[in-house]
Amino acid sequence: MPLRTGITNYVDPLAISVGGMNTQIKVIGIHADNVAFADVPGYQRRVPVSTTFIETLAHRGVNEVVDTQVGRLFNTDQPLDLALATEGYFQLLQADGRIHMTRDGRFKLDKDGYLLSQDNQNVLSASGMPIQLPYIPDSLKRIRVEHDGTIRIEANPSANQPAVTVGKIGVASEDGNRLAKVDIRQAHTEHSNVFLHEEYIAFAVPRRSFQANRQIFLLQSQTLSKVIQELGRTQ
Repeated sequence: MPLRTGITNYVDPLAISVGGMNTQIKVIGIHADNVAFADVPGYQRRVPVSTTFIETLAHRGVNEVVDTQVGRLFNTDQPLDLALATEGYFQLLQADGRIHMTRDGRFKLDKDGYLLSQDNQNVLSASGMPIQLPYIPDSLKRIRVEHDGTIRIEANPSANQPAVTVGKIGVASEDGNRLAKVDIRQAHTEHSNVFLHEEYIAFAVPRRSFQANRQIFLLQSQTLSKVIQELGRTQ
């Protein structure tokens, strides 16, 4: 007696082709974003990661992960430019109270001595509070940032400005946990970790795969149309 089950081996070939094209479009989009943001300081490239065959059919065949490799560091001679030579993120307090994490350490001071990002978000300390200098020194070069993130202001007796330890810059992991061991480079910025020649090469494979799936889809569509026409003639 034959067994009856709910399992079928049939998979719609058109769905396979469409799923393949959608997957490759997403891969191309990830590499396109990397190229677009290659000049953004601290940007970390995204890497496409293939998933299961079933997810591919559901148009979810590719996820992306962040490449946490440190980008190239460049000296800027600007005391408030900071770069992370280790993994982790600076923490910024947004206007709505949420915390935004970034590796872009191009900071500035406002008139009240608060350390801000380029878009005026407060930089947070290791204790989670906005960093504020007790006074703005006559020269920003008197501001020293140690490798562990400790901020100090050198004394200037002629201007009656004392030496002060301000606090420590907060650095967190991707999930928001504080990192104890960090390496911060003062007067440096971090270039993105995108290498354009690698991204352009990476474009080639998904582009060819997309074209192949497109051709298969067209052939299957033509075949299906012929079958439907033949069925119409026989009825």
